Amino acid sequence: MSLVELLVLIFTFNLMTFGNGPGMVPLLQENLVDERRVLSVDQLLYAFTIARVTPGQANLYVAAVGYMLFGFTGAVLSLLVIILPAYLMLPLLRGYQLLQATHAVRGFTRGLTSTSVGLIIAATIQMGDRALTVPIAWVVFLVTLALTYLLKWNPILSLIVASGLGLLLTLVTQ
Repeated sequence: MSLVELLVLIFTFNLMTFGNGPGMVPLLQENLVDERRVLSVDQLLYAFTIARVTPGQANLYVAAVGYMLFGFTGAVLSLLVIILPAYLMLPLLRGYQLLQATHAVRGFTRGLTSTSVGLIIAATIQMGDRALTVPIAWVVFLVTLALTYLLKWNPILSLIVASGLGLLLTLVTQ
């Protein structure tokens, strides 16, 4: 895979998912992990996780993907490609503001939102299927879910606590 191929891929997937970072994960996984085998599932999950616990757009994890494959240049160009569609959409914003109250546009927006949720759930299931292969991984997953969703903990704190628990369980079971 060349840098240009990666950038075209990221740009295309970003347009297809309307900038939905989690929605891009299954597309990137299928292409970069399953088909081309230039990344492992763990590398993709690492990039995604780091981006989720740091401030910024949900799709900025592609900078880490670009870095893993092509170094600093890949990271910077991946960021530019991920940001570019937003600037291309600015002229359309005025038209949307004029038409947003119409029934068709509201329905289309609801459909896009539902599609995004579906893509996120699909990505979660695909990643979970590959990452949750041992009991300790399930414990860490369930603890993280409980801390962030049920107890409403900060995602960074949840990540630290759950990762620490995973490390402790790994050391104890060896």
